[in-house]
Amino acid sequence: MDRQQDYIRALFAAEDETLREVVRRTELATEPIQITPEDGKFLQFLIRLGKVKNAVEIGTLAGYSALWISRALPKGGRLYTIERDPARFALAEQTLKNARNVTPMHGDALEQLAAMEDKAPFDMIFIDADKRQYLDYLDWAEKNIRKGGIVVADNTLLSGAVWLKEDEPLPPRIRQSTNEIMKTFNARMADPQKYCSILLPLADGMTVAVKLF
Repeated sequence: MDRQQDYIRALFAAEDETLREVVRRTELATEPIQITPEDGKFLQFLIRLGKVKNAVEIGTLAGYSALWISRALPKGGRLYTIERDPARFALAEQTLKNARNVTPMHGDALEQLAAMEDKAPFDMIFIDADKRQYLDYLDWAEKNIRKGGIVVADNTLLSGAVWLKEDEPLPPRIRQSTNEIMKTFNARMADPQKYCSILLPLADGMTVAVKLF
């Protein structure tokens, strides 16, 4: 970290021992691709500002972001968090065993989302999963997040792929098909008739929107 980030993190987004332990277990067991502490604090800010009570997360990983979210929910609030990978889900269950306002869900995200529609409308969705399905997740959000609710998606700069010209090489591990999906996703989120939105340059990009319809 640079000194600017050190200062911000120490003052506004310090991790407690529980969060640090989740990071350690994630690094030992799987790819450490969880959000940053600043991202976590920003999600808490959105939850409190938007009076979010019931939220959905797609992509639990080891439960790090779910912990940040759960701590900002009001009494009676609930987070439903979905993870497809069995090993990561096992990590998340351990992380979230004492988080009584979190429901971890194991399985395909689209199948789990379909099964949750009877609980809609939700106040917020945080999308941080398979980038190839971001448009499907957005379709679901447009039907199941309330008017005035919040849609947040992570990694929406896609390692810088989204602004490259056609003749420029893509970053490692990024496919052109995935890049086209992400560019379409961001374009839909930028529609001022549907959303009040912004793409923030946090880490690999975080698109944040208030749903206007």
